Order: sequence, then structure tokens, then C-alpha cells
Amino acid sequence: MAHPHAAALKEMALCRALSDAEIDVIAAIAETQRIDAGKDLFREGDPGDGLFLVVAGEIDVVKRGPGGERSLARLGAGAILGEISLLTSEVRSATGRATVATQVLRLPVERFRGLLGEGSIAALKMVGAIAEVLARRLAAMNDKVLELADNLDSAGKARSGIKEQELAELHRTMQVWSF
Repeated sequence: MAHPHAAALKEMALCRALSDAEIDVIAAIAETQRIDAGKDLFREGDPGDGLFLVVAGEIDVVKRGPGGERSLARLGAGAILGEISLLTSEVRSATGRATVATQVLRLPVERFRGLLGEGSIAALKMVGAIAEVLARRLAAMNDKVLELADNLDSAGKARSGIKEQELAELHRTMQVWSF
């Protein structure tokens, strides 16, 4: 592990299956970014230009909705965010905002996809690890959908102030996901 970013990457769960040499390959494309408290790392609707690994600090992931911004998650050291941008060309689906001074490592999409194009084992192992993260998040979403569905009475009418139309739309959305 000769690269300066290697030690931080070695601490990340996303890199647990990588050898020291493979970590060096990923470290060579990583960029350090520092974000002041209250500043955005990226904004909803921005181009997805890379994955971020939180080295220190905390990021609040927020999404705009009809009632304003809603916090989806607070991610601390060791967390991954923006992983979809390494796999698709979609825009950012939420905003990442530092709650305290935060340091991240950014893996730029172009350079990461370049590694994939070269057949890099390190990049392929990272894609596998990203798939695991996405699978865990999908399972959590499934639990949330079940919780919301439990708010329907036996006749299918919404209880607890949940709008029936919103629940139906969520159900339609979930049907196109892979399970």
C-alpha cells in the first residue's frame, strides 16, 4: 500500500475484499475533498460524477419533496454515497450535505469506468461490493413498503394519514424493481 489514500480505503467496508495491490489501484484514482459544515457535497439533479467514501465527518442525505427537504439518511465515517453514478449516467437523486467539517474520497466515474474497461479486478470487486450495498438498501426499502402497506385497513383504505394514491404509486414503483 504505497498510495496516500490506501490507508483510508483499507478502512472502508467497500474495500474489504481487495488486496493491498488492488487497494493501490483504487487509491490511484481517488481524490480527497473537504466539505465545510452546511455545504453541499453534491445537489439533487446534478450530474452523477463519482462515488464518495466518507473518511471523517458526517453527510446528511436530503431529498426535495412537496413539503420541502426531507432527510433520508445521515452517513458517517466508512459510509458510501453516490454509488449509482458509477453504474449509470443518472443525475443525483438527492443532495449530500455536510453536517460537520467532512473529508471524503471521491472516485471519479470516468476513471473508475476506465478501470472497468481495462478489466481491473479491483474495480470488478468494488462493483460487487456496491451491489451488496444496493441489495441491503433495497431490503430496507422493502421493509418500509411493508410498513406503509400495513397502514391500509382490510378494505384497502389508508389509515394514519397516508394518502391512498401515494401508497398505490409507491406500490407501482416497487413492481418494476428487481427482487
